[in-house]
Amino acid sequence: MGRGRISHFMRLCVLVALTSACFVRPAHATDTVPQPIASVSIDLTDNRIHASFTVDGKAQHLLLDTGASTSLLFESSGIKPPNYHQGVAISFPAFASSATGYRIRGLKLQTEGFSFTSETTLYISASEAVIGDIGGKFTGILGRDFLARFVVEIVPSEKLMKLYPPGTDLSGHYRLKHDLIMHDGTPYIIHRSRLPWETWPTQKKLLLDTGYPGGVVLWDDAHFDRATKPAEREGLRQEKKGIVYFGIVKFGKLLFRNIPVFIGPSAPGQLEDRDGLIGASMFLPFRYVIDLPGEKLLLHPRVRYGGIGFQISNDVIYTPGDEDFVMKDFRPKPSATPVDTYHRNADIIPGG
Repeated sequence: MGRGRISHFMRLCVLVALTSACFVRPAHATDTVPQPIASVSIDLTDNRIHASFTVDGKAQHLLLDTGASTSLLFESSGIKPPNYHQGVAISFPAFASSATGYRIRGLKLQTEGFSFTSETTLYISASEAVIGDIGGKFTGILGRDFLARFVVEIVPSEKLMKLYPPGTDLSGHYRLKHDLIMHDGTPYIIHRSRLPWETWPTQKKLLLDTGYPGGVVLWDDAHFDRATKPAEREGLRQEKKGIVYFGIVKFGKLLFRNIPVFIGPSAPGQLEDRDGLIGASMFLPFRYVIDLPGEKLLLHPRVRYGGIGFQISNDVIYTPGDEDFVMKDFRPKPSATPVDTYHRNADIIPGG
């Protein structure tokens, strides 16, 4: 009896230890909840968050985009800036594209009793091909110049984006935390994962890009070569096609199932020190905090998580440059060896 009690107690301690190691300390009822300086209405389009602001009396739907270094307004916004300043080259990592924008000084954005003035927003004319996808759905982008001014909390259930002063610590109210690696103001997540053709998990550096509606993108010649057959490889390169498969992705302490993974050869214009990007669909099961000043990402599951992984619905497959793609199935092939099943009383024991 004594040994049984000790064993039960030890198992309980191990369970508690594992649980505490996996999650940030949950909030207690006595914890003080920080109050935001603003709450902005948001909505969801193609997995991506956009916020509602008013500029010069005109409603704007602005995409929240951690992949954009600066905020943008498109000609479709209806805003006619009185003066253009010198042109600035803009890169769009998720779309492997670039454009030229013109600086707008003193742009005032307002919403629900809150306003701020931007000195860094750029204006892009409709003739730029890069806005073909996002320009038809949003009138502009809130980039990292905006995000770096606040701690940004996304609460999908309330359709709100809450803004807090830099330095606000919300980690006590979130179960999961990931460090952001900031390089020249750009947020990256470094994690270890194993692709179907890898023997062991390897480290991958992914751009945190909420402007990309899909899951995971990898631009890497070595992975592209291993995901394709020699007979098809050169044709895919010439046609600028990629590979898409639905995989199981281990992201930190989280497991995602049915995530679309796009794999392409090294793309022109992509930085050599990153492997790809992680897109907006990965954040659908969570409320979350993007804290660029504090260099962290906080997550709290919105759905029950039993350790079997989050299942992501993918009615549409998005590719970074709207490329065509070939679907692949890398699931293990079932064994051709027959499997015997033996019965013992009421139990079924698989064998073979």
